[in-house]
Amino acid sequence: MLKRRLIFHRWGSVVGKPDFAPRAVASDLGAAIAADGDFAIFDDGDAVTAVEVVSVGTGSEPTNLRLFALRGANDRPFKWDSAGSVSPISLRDHEYPADVSHVSLWPDGVCAHDYAKNVPRLSRLSLFLRRKMNAHAKFDALYREDMHEKLMAMEGHMRSVEVAMTRRHPEVAGRVFGTLIPENFGRRAPSIRFTLGMGKYGPRDRYLDGETEEQVFALAEQADDFVTNMIIRGRNPVTDRVETINLLHERLQVEQRFSHSSTVPSMPKPEEVFSALDQTYHAFQRDGKIASAVQGQKMRGKS
Repeated sequence: MLKRRLIFHRWGSVVGKPDFAPRAVASDLGAAIAADGDFAIFDDGDAVTAVEVVSVGTGSEPTNLRLFALRGANDRPFKWDSAGSVSPISLRDHEYPADVSHVSLWPDGVCAHDYAKNVPRLSRLSLFLRRKMNAHAKFDALYREDMHEKLMAMEGHMRSVEVAMTRRHPEVAGRVFGTLIPENFGRRAPSIRFTLGMGKYGPRDRYLDGETEEQVFALAEQADDFVTNMIIRGRNPVTDRVETINLLHERLQVEQRFSHSSTVPSMPKPEEVFSALDQTYHAFQRDGKIASAVQGQKMRGKS
């Protein structure tokens, strides 16, 4: 069995751009791919992405896509054996090593995908749609309601933050790099891990300054695009205790196991994943978890 996390988001339109309509975009994308299979692939120079349309969806059923992170010709793995032999993996020109995520977008603005190590995130889908389809979509992570309360309780009393982040696409680098991290450093080291804080033995009544704290909140809003780990520690004035928030553990998500695909053992059966996404969506709707979830961009009272 393969373990995957099903992570939920809100999809929406980008201000100043035409409304994002998943079904219309999926229908046009499917037609374009049917006419030319290479249309499914987008190479931005740093990463290669492909998208397949599984189902266009209806007024009540989700639009289902498969999102692939591909390795281009200069980024392909090689074979090694215990005798010390190294050789290239044999692939034809139109074949790529790939990792896949299954994405569902419901008509009410909710979307979800399965996640595991090396699986592509929704930032790849957003970039693909923008560059290939001229369709502008934003995907905001959903967090458990109590996470917002915990984070707000730390405001003005933040002691430290541990962050691991990756600059995935140069088009959006300035949104994060250049604030907590200088932009020129981000270009030299696109994957970064760092800790900001008062130190374990520092004065207990000292906290991160307001500007730094604001940037930490801003980074938390964009966590799904950039952050691979983010742990925030701060004093809760109500309890007078230092509390810890592991931001990525607070997302609206569940963990499930899936059968291996009969043709690709390292990939879960697509039909099982899409079924689980839909069942979890309806369960979260019944339990009120989606209605009460906090959208990433609203963590600072923003629209």
